[in-house]
Amino acid sequence: MVKVSLSHISIVSSLLIVFSIVFATKYWRDDKEIISNDIISYYAYLPAIFIYQDISLQFAEKQNDDVRLKIWYQIAENNGKVIKTTMGVSFCYLPMFVIAHQLAPAFGYVPNGYTLPYRLSIVLSAMLFFTIGLVYLRHILLRFYNEVTTAITLFGVAVGTNIVNYVVFESGMGHVFSFALITMFVHFTIKWYERQSNKSLLLLGTLGGLIVLIRPTNILIVLFFLLYGINSFAAIKTRLLLFVFKWKQVACAVLCAFLVLVPQLLYWKYNTGNWVFFSYSDNEHFFFNDPKIIGGLFSYRKGWLLYTPFMVFAFIGLLFNKKEVRGAILVLLALLIYVTFSWWSWWYGGSFGARPFIDFYGVFAFPIAAFIGYVIQKSRWLTIGILVITTFFIYLNLFQAYQYRNGLLHYCATTKKTYWGNFLKTKSYDTYWEDLIEIDNEAAKNGERDY
Repeated sequence: MVKVSLSHISIVSSLLIVFSIVFATKYWRDDKEIISNDIISYYAYLPAIFIYQDISLQFAEKQNDDVRLKIWYQIAENNGKVIKTTMGVSFCYLPMFVIAHQLAPAFGYVPNGYTLPYRLSIVLSAMLFFTIGLVYLRHILLRFYNEVTTAITLFGVAVGTNIVNYVVFESGMGHVFSFALITMFVHFTIKWYERQSNKSLLLLGTLGGLIVLIRPTNILIVLFFLLYGINSFAAIKTRLLLFVFKWKQVACAVLCAFLVLVPQLLYWKYNTGNWVFFSYSDNEHFFFNDPKIIGGLFSYRKGWLLYTPFMVFAFIGLLFNKKEVRGAILVLLALLIYVTFSWWSWWYGGSFGARPFIDFYGVFAFPIAAFIGYVIQKSRWLTIGILVITTFFIYLNLFQAYQYRNGLLHYCATTKKTYWGNFLKTKSYDTYWEDLIEIDNEAAKNGERDY
């Protein structure tokens, strides 16, 4: 008989809440939703390769508007048409895409890659990876924490953060997929250091390659692999000796990562004439000398901790982290904040909160659990207080996701006045739209980024 635990109940409850919202809203029914904005580029590889057999994208001009307007590309120096984003997210869409393509004609839909079954396939892909991420996160947390701490942490991450928006409303964005893959990467990192099996290391290489193929800056997760368990200078020496002793296995893992990247390199070579192509060429770049850390964390425009206050627990929990992960997470978090908010568009366009951090919620769950576990051990009344605060954070997160989706919380122009003017309201106040402060993207690309 299968024993049902609190952490199981937490996952099931989280999935029921999030999936209920998915099926209540049914955004995939609207042909203007799901495959839109950045998702147009993430997705374009699949119809181009599997339906139109034309990665040069010449087919696009011959299609009707339903397809033609959903193919975005840039022109390379050799006049080749090239998709701006890398193809990692499309790898994650692929299983559901294949099913949708087989079923579309049977249900009377045109199998052109853009009708309802294909949109639904993207939503189902996000739901699948969200589930996988939570399952692996449960396994990770139970290695270090008890059922109660694990259950609260899981529920908070799943329902109390902006990841909900990217399962329900913007399912095709890469963040839910990266969340699952990075959480798996953490799981197999821990597993490899426990047993040092070749299988775990090869899986780490493959996962690492796919993580980078989805979002190149997420290569930072490799720091977790390198620094896990390092808590002294003696441990550094032992780690280096381990890598020397296991150099063949490590080399094979690196090869696995490279092989995942090969299709992208071949695509760039075919369409641009170069093995590597930098598609963010419209003066889009990092300002490493001017990271907008305060704005990125606390601003009304897009502050991570304002829009996702549950993550405050992660910062507090750094003080109580387990020694195995303390250094790794501290270094990773510091670099991630620095790199993320050094991008010219530190608010990351139209988005709900600081979306790049969603990818690493499986990592930040460690300090969250550390803080919650500490509180539970300390005092019953403190525990009740934390549960009340967590409940409010979850409510606020879901409500603000609703506001964001309905224009009550602007995707990039929110100010102090508009935030508090619409706080916990379902209708905007009279001068809301006039009080928003829009961003000048061209000025921001040239360094004027103080918003």
